[in-house]
Amino acid sequence: MKFLFCKTIPAILLVISCIACNTEETKYAEDMNTTMASDTLLTPSTSNNYTTKEIDSVSFAAYNDSVETILSNLQVSEAQAQELSESMSEMIEEAKSLQKNNPNQEGNRGLESFKKDLPKDLSTYLYMKVDSFPQKLLPNNTKNLYIGAASENEEQYLYGLSNEGNLKKLAKLPTDFLFNPYKKTESYYRDGKIFICSEQSYKATVICGIFNFDLAKNMLNFEDQTATDFSVESISKAQKAVEKGNIIEAVNFYEQVAYPHNYMQVETETIHLLKKTYSVLQRLEKQQKYDSATLVLESIFEFWGTEFLLNIETPQQLQELFKSNNFELSQKEYIQILEKYGSLLLQSKKYLDAVEINKKLTQITPTSALAYLQLGNAYYNLERLQDSQNAYKKYKEIIAKTGQEADKKTLEQIEKRLNER
Repeated sequence: MKFLFCKTIPAILLVISCIACNTEETKYAEDMNTTMASDTLLTPSTSNNYTTKEIDSVSFAAYNDSVETILSNLQVSEAQAQELSESMSEMIEEAKSLQKNNPNQEGNRGLESFKKDLPKDLSTYLYMKVDSFPQKLLPNNTKNLYIGAASENEEQYLYGLSNEGNLKKLAKLPTDFLFNPYKKTESYYRDGKIFICSEQSYKATVICGIFNFDLAKNMLNFEDQTATDFSVESISKAQKAVEKGNIIEAVNFYEQVAYPHNYMQVETETIHLLKKTYSVLQRLEKQQKYDSATLVLESIFEFWGTEFLLNIETPQQLQELFKSNNFELSQKEYIQILEKYGSLLLQSKKYLDAVEINKKLTQITPTSALAYLQLGNAYYNLERLQDSQNAYKKYKEIIAKTGQEADKKTLEQIEKRLNER
């Protein structure tokens, strides 16, 4: 939850300063014989329906841009923005009134009087609104409830926000449940109880304390707590999808895991995913579903879990990785997956991606003739003739040294392209 009031109060004061500085312009506008067209400022009413409030054009010009900038840069909900807008409008009107009552004094005198009367709680309050709390159950002269503290080091309280915009401590938040004040997530009223939720540090575990609010005694009575962890749930769903061969679905679930290294062995989990992918690719190739195979491999190599593989830059690093880990996927199978990916990218005319993958192949398997052939084809289709010819020459060199068989038609095409200028 953002430090809403910490950010907004200085901004509001800046807006009011602008109004104070425009005293003479306002007076001049009021004395003009020609009637100026008035603007309207939309402000929310207490029923959350918008009403129009007339303000003079000069005042509007003095703070309209600043207000829009403030609200556009705040990460708040629509309801919070409405409440803030209402408070800002009230404060601005009060400052204007103070200013008009002191026409012969410097403009900042009215501002200083306003700052002096500003509720201290509002200046530093860090809060989370209790959503859906019934209006009829609220204490007298209270329009909303909030959970928070006046500063980071203070204890958490249930606050009431009065109709005048002042905060009042209603009840201290019990300490006999797990609550992280730095990562509040939500608070709401349901079935006669107040739920106060926060996310644990470096985990995706959200713990919600369940409380009964005794209005007569101003007490929050702790009753129970619930814990949910969407990372655990996402991993479980991903693993089930992998076993069914639904690779793209599995990757989508893995992508939802927060703090993955705190929940799973990333390398082991990723290698198992690649092993299943290897089987899926063989099936799709037999069915000639090349587009589907391309989508599967794109999802795999865009997945953060494969970064440790794509970061390998030499044959020695690749060999050491597979030698030191008892992976169920062999080094040869991994190379075959990359080669297939490079080939499918060419077929899909995704030549830039094909360059990237096949170039990676030439780094970790410099004796792979196929990698240089595919790299040459990708460069050629990008009209990078010199790069393509260099790759084709390397391809010919490898097949000559290793005695690998080469397709006659492929060799003829390479020779033709090598002779191009």
